[in-house]
Amino acid sequence: MTVRNSSRELSERVEIEFHKRPNRFRRRVWWSALWLSVACLLWLGYAGARGDHFIYEGGDLAYAHRLFENDCAKCHTSWAPVERAFNLDFSDRVYSVENAACLACHPGSEHHQNQIPAHSDISCGHCHIEHQGDHALKRSPNRVCLECHSDLKSHTRGENSFAGTLTDFGTSQGHPEFAVRRVLSRQSGSLAGIGSEHAVLKLLEYVDGAGWRDRAKIRFNHAAHLKAETAADGHTQFRIVARGQKLADFGIPETAANATEVCQVCHTSDAEGRYMQPIVFEQHCRACHPLLFDNRQYPAEQVPHEKPDIVRGFLTDKYTLATLAQPDAVSGSSPARPIPGRRSRPTLSKDQTEWLAEQLKAAEAETLAHTHVLFGAEAKGGCAYCHVDQNGQPPQQWSAITPPSIPSRWEPHAIFSHQSHQMMSCVECHDGVVESRITGDVLLPGVELCRKCHSSEPAQPGPDSPARLLGASTDCVECHLYHDHTKDNFIGGLNPLLHTAGTNPDATSTGESSK
Repeated sequence: MTVRNSSRELSERVEIEFHKRPNRFRRRVWWSALWLSVACLLWLGYAGARGDHFIYEGGDLAYAHRLFENDCAKCHTSWAPVERAFNLDFSDRVYSVENAACLACHPGSEHHQNQIPAHSDISCGHCHIEHQGDHALKRSPNRVCLECHSDLKSHTRGENSFAGTLTDFGTSQGHPEFAVRRVLSRQSGSLAGIGSEHAVLKLLEYVDGAGWRDRAKIRFNHAAHLKAETAADGHTQFRIVARGQKLADFGIPETAANATEVCQVCHTSDAEGRYMQPIVFEQHCRACHPLLFDNRQYPAEQVPHEKPDIVRGFLTDKYTLATLAQPDAVSGSSPARPIPGRRSRPTLSKDQTEWLAEQLKAAEAETLAHTHVLFGAEAKGGCAYCHVDQNGQPPQQWSAITPPSIPSRWEPHAIFSHQSHQMMSCVECHDGVVESRITGDVLLPGVELCRKCHSSEPAQPGPDSPARLLGASTDCVECHLYHDHTKDNFIGGLNPLLHTAGTNPDATSTGESSK
């Protein structure tokens, strides 16, 4: 037989005064917390009385700021922890360092004038985190970049020429393909998704039937200067194809030169090891492509590689001086008689002037010519051998020559260091250079090649590569800069101790810096 209790009977079983009974465990926890708090306060007071202020510091300063490591007031104007506590604002946008304290030493150049939030509304300390020890303050964490670039459309005004959503570089979906490669992959001249103001469009042009090509107006053939050969051991060797030239002439051993040794004959990096220096005709080209003008009268002598007006002046001086030095060289000519009693410069007769004009015309045509026959097949040169007109054809006259406009930077929105990648072969990144036969080929690596090293994902083992747990750095600042320092015109007003200088107390940062 089942006995059912009523609700009254059940309620009578509940002890109403249970909360008034002593709870030994709760009391011990409460007293322990109280005495620990008191002990902490006593320790802080005792350490402060002894002058041990390190317990209040956030950490060591970066090496560049060690000069005022013991002078907190040099940067800090308020105590942000107290402000956060009273305002109940525990976000990371409350800082005790004002931008003016940073701008006293550093020009805070803007990046984009149309960005949201405005450049002046961003705290320097939000991106450049101090008290992290000896580290580079310019290496900001990715999170500060992704706050805007993870949804860039909501942070910019006007036309957006860049990717609107980024997460990271190391994964295949986190970063888009480089703009140059995106344009080259297009089958039409449409600029949809790129933006008509993108800097990469200054480097490329669309050619009907050929697609997007290098805009440089110059004729060059990598395949004609490089040759890949297969050695007896099966490895690929490279050599320079230059008539009359040996590898030893370029400082390269005759035995099995690799691609990098051959490429460095013409391509050398700048002093910082970042970018390749421009090709110089006198240094890289003249030995194989001389600019002869009259090999019969002036054997192996060349005109300067300058503008047409300078070349004309050189030829005019050359033949004029030769005519004056040997006035009888022109048949039937006689020098003009000077006026008696007056000192004057030597003048040319009519026959000499006509002869001079013929010599200049022939020399100019020879200089512009595609091939200099008198010096043999090795002497292919002349202006028209490399330079083209607006239509990409060999120019028929000097006035039709178009400036080459060879770009010095192919990734204008990124930074790169060849020195950091010097352990790699050139052809690993610039694939296809040995087979390239036209100047318009753009032989730049894509983002997937960079991710083979700069990746946050483990690499799977393959036939040519072992497994990898971690890759090279994928930080945004590894390749990108925020501040544009090209417009800096900074005038400081501090002395060696970073106090106001008495000699120039009114000097401040210019209008190009942040306010």
